[in-house]
Amino acid sequence: MTIANRPFVQISGEDFTVGGEKILFRGFGLGSWMNLEHFMIGLPGTDTMIKQAFAEVYGKARAEQFFDRFLLEFMSERDFVFLKKLGVNHLRLPFNYKYFIDDQHPGAYKKEGFNYLDHIVSLCEKYEIYAILDLHSVPGGQNPDWHCDTASGLPLFWEYGALRDTVIGLWGHIAAYYKDQPWIAAYDIVNEPSLVKDAEVFNDFYRKVITEIRKVDGKHIIFVEGNAFTTDFSMIEPVDDPQVAYEFHFYPFVADPAVLTHEMPRSRRKEIFAAAFQELLAIRDKYKRPVWCGELGLVFDQEDIDYQMEIIEDMLDLCEQNDVSWALWTYKDAATMGIVYPGEDTPWRKLTGEIKLEWNQHKEQEKGEALVDYMAATYFKPISAAERYPLQFRMRTIMQAIAVEQILKPRLNNLPWEEAFALPASFRWENCKHWSELETLVRSYTQK
Repeated sequence: MTIANRPFVQISGEDFTVGGEKILFRGFGLGSWMNLEHFMIGLPGTDTMIKQAFAEVYGKARAEQFFDRFLLEFMSERDFVFLKKLGVNHLRLPFNYKYFIDDQHPGAYKKEGFNYLDHIVSLCEKYEIYAILDLHSVPGGQNPDWHCDTASGLPLFWEYGALRDTVIGLWGHIAAYYKDQPWIAAYDIVNEPSLVKDAEVFNDFYRKVITEIRKVDGKHIIFVEGNAFTTDFSMIEPVDDPQVAYEFHFYPFVADPAVLTHEMPRSRRKEIFAAAFQELLAIRDKYKRPVWCGELGLVFDQEDIDYQMEIIEDMLDLCEQNDVSWALWTYKDAATMGIVYPGEDTPWRKLTGEIKLEWNQHKEQEKGEALVDYMAATYFKPISAAERYPLQFRMRTIMQAIAVEQILKPRLNNLPWEEAFALPASFRWENCKHWSELETLVRSYTQK
């Protein structure tokens, strides 16, 4: 079947379909590819901070060369051979808006974003694996955390209409480019909104961006995500578009860390997971549209991998039992959450292994909360957990800036350019290992 007459993924009631046949999406996200995430890639800072550090140490031109090589080395045809062997049928492709928009010239779109997305989309087409485009970072930040590349710890995207208008225009531009590509299953408008206060602003953005896409593209599915890192849909109003679906993310241990302990009986963990999952499923019942669990996963540890596979299995079972499409987070990273990761003897892992001795995400979060408590108690009065929650994100952006200056840049200064430029090769398939336990688990679902 040629691409010209290939049917698009569509919505029929509460199902995704292709050519009238139901499809359940099973796959992975491509985290830390076109949007660097510090703990997954092993380097402190946000995407922009990390790239600026490379530019300051090696110069702008060499930094651009470095990240161009990183993006192209990160995923190759060998990876798609493995994905096809796993039996997965889709990849979620997170990207940073900065690959398309220069903040100083927001009206002129850059071409590089399409160059990198096309690299993956063309392989998706060849191996018949659907792509879902995920705007993971927007101007001002759609949530307060590092993974939307915020430098403030504030979700400023929801405060300024001009920022939202920029993204509305960007999605129209992307849709015009990909409108005839059936191996793109959907557009995931904005990853994990959070701390959104104004429901009218929230819904107005979705209405406008959907309208903008539909001016040029009436075929592709559009995913709407909820508030609170897409776990709360109470603000979301119905959308008058038959090809709109809903996406949630499932990390139930964030609210209840005890579920990850060995002391928790598996039966009790399953009960907690099931209750949390049913709350998320309410959006399907409410609007009678299909849902997609666009993220679920764990940080893996060699010493505990069999137990952790039980936890992943419990989460995936809920998706399968409730007829919910899913994407594991993530496919590849520096041995954190990815099924594929560079070996310990690779230059990237050696560098990040040194960095881990001084910095990691968990220390950053703990210290951020402790510093907010210290400031409140020292200069004012102790504050509640609810007050502390948004403030610790702002504290962490300061800590990230310091970590870049004191931990990342000194190491780059001691790393000759030739050695630095060789770092991305660590992510080549031949230099990587993978979790065979997770491979076996995923195949148990995809080969039913």
